[in-house]
Amino acid sequence: MSEIKTTKSSTSFPRDIVDAAQQYVLKAFNEKAGNQLLYHNYQRSAHLVELVEQIAAGSTSEVIETAKLAAWFQAVGCLEDYKNYENKSVTQARSFLQSRSYPESKMNQVLSAILNSRRGGRPMGKVDEILSDAITAYDFADGFFENNPLMRLEQELVSEERVETPKWERYQLNELLNSKFYTPYGKINFEPALAKNILTQKQIAEKGRSRSLQNVDDDEENKLRKYQNIEKKIPRSGIQSFFRSSYRSHIHLSMIADNKANIMISVNAILISILISVLTYQELTTLSPQILLPVVTFLVTGLTSLVFAILAVRPNVTELNNIKTPKSDLPKNIVFFGNFVHLELDEYEEAMDTMFRDGELLYGNMTRDLYYLGKVLDKKYRYLTNSYNIFMVGFVATVLIFLFFLFIQL
Repeated sequence: MSEIKTTKSSTSFPRDIVDAAQQYVLKAFNEKAGNQLLYHNYQRSAHLVELVEQIAAGSTSEVIETAKLAAWFQAVGCLEDYKNYENKSVTQARSFLQSRSYPESKMNQVLSAILNSRRGGRPMGKVDEILSDAITAYDFADGFFENNPLMRLEQELVSEERVETPKWERYQLNELLNSKFYTPYGKINFEPALAKNILTQKQIAEKGRSRSLQNVDDDEENKLRKYQNIEKKIPRSGIQSFFRSSYRSHIHLSMIADNKANIMISVNAILISILISVLTYQELTTLSPQILLPVVTFLVTGLTSLVFAILAVRPNVTELNNIKTPKSDLPKNIVFFGNFVHLELDEYEEAMDTMFRDGELLYGNMTRDLYYLGKVLDKKYRYLTNSYNIFMVGFVATVLIFLFFLFIQL
């Protein structure tokens, strides 16, 4: 009778205990997991179980069972302690298995596999090796570059600290170099993908290192500098050429408008002065009163043209930032002097520091500065056009009126 009970008890575990572990882990992720766990989630646990089943094919049912249980619980500790999640995973696995009277010898295999398969661990048995290969295959083999952004974002969200790109690239390269497969299945099916990923990641890390400041974090003297840790982002030559030519074009057009306005101011001022002098001669106006109409016509139109020309060259300072502007919004418009002259030196340096650290903010500043330069040019040229049009109309009207009275006298 005792043998029958033992056989019945042992054969019930492989089917029931693994399904119960799946339900336990699913419930844990549903109740506790937030949006921060983008990588160490239930989906990864389920894939680890599938990989374990592939790698352990041909092994005994006990090995497959314990390896699957270890795979289900491997990452569930992330819900409690992200940095040391394996220890929490062991605690939860032990509590779960003890509550179901799981044999202690097999439970120890599960717990050992979870601990020994972690990064830097050393697998001691077949179950450890199977789980370790499954983790390495999922993390660093075929789906490495698809999962890499999720791994990085998850660490940033959990630690609430931004991971610099060169540092992350070197870290991932070290992780790949330290990865190893132990089972024959893992070496045959996953090692080639791992080798390709090491080569690709090495190239990425070398390119990133050539674009970044080297050893800034380790330099104690650099910590005293205000603009430290600024990542060198070399823009494409097309973007550089665009901003360079656009600024040059805007400045050149502004100079042309100012020159044309100065011409109009000079011409109108000279002609108005001459006509006013002519009107002071009483004999001329008394003997030829008909000359008053063309003279007054030009005085009115010339003065109007002169006013528009002065408006065209009058300084126009754009002020997007003022004293009431929130401190967080200051770096958004800091290029033009009218937006920062009211700031203290420390505020200005802090805003510039923020802009230099953010490529998107830097290009946004330059783009907005070009936009408002264009707005000033548009107003300048509209005033200038009105000035020339009024001058032309007034000059033509003056000549026609003068000719009209001249032919009447004849």
